[in-house]
Amino acid sequence: MKKNLQNIEGGKVVLYKKGLEVQLRDDTVWINQKQMAELFNTERSVITKHLGNIFTSKELDQKSVCANFAHTASDGKLYKTKFYNLDAIISVGYRVNSKQGTQFRIWATDVLKKHLVDGYTINEKRLKCIESKYRELQNAVSLIGNVIEVEDLSAEAKGLIGVISKYSRALDILDDFDHQKLEAPKGTKRSRYKITYEKALTIIESMKKEFSSSGLVGLEKDDSFKSSLGAIYQTFEGRDLYPTLEEKAANLLYFVAKNHSFVDGNKRIAAALFVYFLNENEILYYKNGSCRIDENALVALTLMVAASKPSEKDIMIKVILNLIKVTVGR
Repeated sequence: MKKNLQNIEGGKVVLYKKGLEVQLRDDTVWINQKQMAELFNTERSVITKHLGNIFTSKELDQKSVCANFAHTASDGKLYKTKFYNLDAIISVGYRVNSKQGTQFRIWATDVLKKHLVDGYTINEKRLKCIESKYRELQNAVSLIGNVIEVEDLSAEAKGLIGVISKYSRALDILDDFDHQKLEAPKGTKRSRYKITYEKALTIIESMKKEFSSSGLVGLEKDDSFKSSLGAIYQTFEGRDLYPTLEEKAANLLYFVAKNHSFVDGNKRIAAALFVYFLNENEILYYKNGSCRIDENALVALTLMVAASKPSEKDIMIKVILNLIKVTVGR
């Protein structure tokens, strides 16, 4: 008994047993029930029974694995005969109780195992290569940032290098996001300021002056805005559901942007309250005076939250937290 497919000639191959010719069509092999019985050294009625069970149980779709091909019979005449492809052959092979059926299963399992192991090895190497290139990019970005200190660089060059180096943290976040490794960073536990419904209305009222072209900005549709503000201070068994200021701020942006409490201006109001909350709690700026989140990032975050699905809330919050997290040395 052969261990593989071999002797491919004129659209036919010898499978396992010398003399068993199979059709090669549509990127697979085809044999009829008689050939299948010969392959597994069993009665044709056994093959018919197993095929019937396979189709009844919906293990395979009969239309997908069966086809009628012209076949020359022993009398020399041409007949239309039903053939079955490799999917059906394998399914029957795992059901037939015969010596050759057992040998087939051993062979098939060995091939499958080899493909899985080889495939994993190849993918593992590929992933390691990608990770290595990513680390190289990180190191390059870090080095680029250090170049800014060189005094004889022009102001334009320093500006360009500065822009590139600022994206180092963004690369980390995107990498963790792609590999589903994004976690909520540690935040600030102390609380200096608690935003109230009344104060929020005052902020919205001041915003209306800037958007006077729309009289609907900040017009509440229901009580959901008050609920959004209250949600960030929820407790469970006496403990804050969102214990850090960063978590409260992230959920404030999310709830106000997603709840659509206003006829117009939901995203603008959400972004304004988010920044106001960070500022009042003295975490909008780093110690060196730089802002944790610039205008473009604020716009991108707000639009991302507004367009996200409810099922994506956790990952949205993690993205926000990672963008505003405390960075050592800043």
